[in-house]
Amino acid sequence: MPVYCFFAKKPSEYIRSSIVRCLHFKDVERINILDKKEIDKGIIGNIEFAINYIRERVPVEFKIVGSRREEYPEYHEEAYREAIVNAIVHRNYYEIGPDTSIEKLKDRIFINNPGGLLSSFPKEQFGKVSWPRNKLIADLLSRTIFMEKVGTGIKRIEAFCKDNGNHEKIYAEENYFFVEIYSNQKVGEKVGEKLTKNQCLILKFMSDNPDISIAQLSKKVGIAEKNIEINISKLKQKHLLKRICPAKGGYWEVEKE
Repeated sequence: MPVYCFFAKKPSEYIRSSIVRCLHFKDVERINILDKKEIDKGIIGNIEFAINYIRERVPVEFKIVGSRREEYPEYHEEAYREAIVNAIVHRNYYEIGPDTSIEKLKDRIFINNPGGLLSSFPKEQFGKVSWPRNKLIADLLSRTIFMEKVGTGIKRIEAFCKDNGNHEKIYAEENYFFVEIYSNQKVGEKVGEKLTKNQCLILKFMSDNPDISIAQLSKKVGIAEKNIEINISKLKQKHLLKRICPAKGGYWEVEKE
């Protein structure tokens, strides 16, 4: 199949298996769905959307140390970022079957893509060498920020998880490849104030520039303006943010304590 089809605006018109499914479950079981999205934005668009989908749902514990805010994420962003990129780049696009699945559960992130190890791949080298299924796609993506690091993604996922206190499972079956990244906190544990990565970014950009606008925040954080407004409302409810004076001519005040 022509590789340029993957970079079309709606690749599923040419390749049905290009769709990515993002799911957010309420609990540790796949029963109650809080949110579901089917993405058809091309290779890069799918990767960007899936990464932000998980980022928006990953809590970050923060603590005020002196005048600094230190962040402690539940999951290392580079770990799930690497897993998402690998899933989308290396899935088996020649077979019509289940979509590539990016799932957020209460206790873990689960990523599944159709396509086990290649029959030509020496199984004893699993996790040690890179053996791309879709070489043309991998070569094209290697010129972007998504695959700028040369080498095996599995080792990188393991290293990022270890650094952040997460436990991971990476395994392949005949027709599927799975990555599970477990929370570094006990389910139900109450630790500090929890913010998403995007909320932390909003507070950071507001601290750096109290006059920053919603439109500017949208571009810097990489989410829609309406989502910026939703997150600002949540930050106000947590008493972490104030708007001083009216919308025009006013400024943001980030609470330090």
